[in-house]
Amino acid sequence: MPKRRGQEYQDQRRGGDLTGKRSQPARRRKHLYLVLDDWEKGFSVHKIDTDSFDSDSDDRDGGVAVAGHLPDSPALRLESPGDADMSFAAMGSKIFIVTDARYGQTPVLVYDVETAGLAIGPAVPAQLRCGFSTVVAAREMLYAFSPPACNKQHSFHVMSCTPTGSHDPGGEGWSWRSLLAPPPPFDIYEVITSYAVHSDGRTIFMTTSYSDRPGLQKSTYSFNTKYCVWRWHPWVLPFRGQGYFDSELDAWVGLHKDGYICSCELPSDIGSETPIELGTMELDWQMAEDKFSRKETERHLRASLTYLGRSKFCLLQSVMRKGSKAKYPLGDDGGCVLHLTIFGLKYNNKGELRTTNHKSSRSYRVTRHTDFFPPVAFWV
Repeated sequence: MPKRRGQEYQDQRRGGDLTGKRSQPARRRKHLYLVLDDWEKGFSVHKIDTDSFDSDSDDRDGGVAVAGHLPDSPALRLESPGDADMSFAAMGSKIFIVTDARYGQTPVLVYDVETAGLAIGPAVPAQLRCGFSTVVAAREMLYAFSPPACNKQHSFHVMSCTPTGSHDPGGEGWSWRSLLAPPPPFDIYEVITSYAVHSDGRTIFMTTSYSDRPGLQKSTYSFNTKYCVWRWHPWVLPFRGQGYFDSELDAWVGLHKDGYICSCELPSDIGSETPIELGTMELDWQMAEDKFSRKETERHLRASLTYLGRSKFCLLQSVMRKGSKAKYPLGDDGGCVLHLTIFGLKYNNKGELRTTNHKSSRSYRVTRHTDFFPPVAFWV
């Protein structure tokens, strides 16, 4: 029996076409979301269209003439007290904003880039109220580490999402919980300097160093989120900050302290329920020949790396604007220049790490109001 027009209309509303076939949902296009302390009352989240970047630009002098302006209206603005810090993380289509827990029962905010909705999440646990040293996304959960300033040891909590109840099947609620595992085996003076998630998606590796004795040898630990087991490893991660696993390179990729992009093999000693201490003795790693640091190294402020998927990355470099004489140009309108460079990575026929020929970049004049918050970006 042929379908009536009303039935055809209902089929289309449910995702089908006039032939009765169900159409595939459109794949959401990702954007770069840039977080800055660029206004006097707090922080801003800017949505950046990377298709507008200049292709293969070789103008890297950081001058005012080549630096444009950010989009007029930020996607989100967050007001906070002048001395309050905020931590940011991303998972899926959401950006998580951890407000300064020193001000009492302050909540975690959840910004959904698909809906532009801002949800109020759970309050930060008391054990984490001294701030967050590292926030890692793994297994659709956020793992947060806090320094031992308020406690006798490092704190380690996880935030996860669960349905809110049968009356609202589509609803979700976020909640914090402590882990049924020993606390992080760090010394109270150890700080996390680099970290990465294994390709298994559940093992977090982190390298630490001593804040009061920088000359001491670094240590590396891993935490298996499935078995809640800690391990010690006799090697260190070669990059600083966050490293990203890329399946095409089959390696972690990160930013070396000397300004080069580096890749690192993954360890194989994972997956056991036993907290052993021996395994891979050393990791093979290498650096790409190209150095992305700007010529004006004396004006360089901060650099970080963001993963865009499929061996593509975005390098963020913050430099002082040419002509600025202040050590930290806080409150100076356009006192800093933020360079964004998108590039690809591959191995040549000798197995050496190289950047691809195609690069694109864009520079923006930005204003900074704090000296403790570095620009961060998320690909969501």
